[in-house]
Amino acid sequence: MLQFTDKSIMPFGMHKGKQMADVPAEYLLFLYENNKCYGDVKNYIKENLEVIKSQIAFDKKKNNK
Repeated sequence: MLQFTDKSIMPFGMHKGKQMADVPAEYLLFLYENNKCYGDVKNYIKENLEVIKSQIAFDKKKNNK
């Protein structure tokens, strides 16, 4: 089984066709926390969860300035 990377293509949802690195972090976290993803996408999010959460915190801090 191939493992998803940042260059893998999102296979479903409103960001279908984008590279995983280009899918908004908030969307990925929403999918994961609401059990709306499966398989490779779920594994990708789980493996990158800390990075995703850090990106969300960074984006919120940047937007509040």
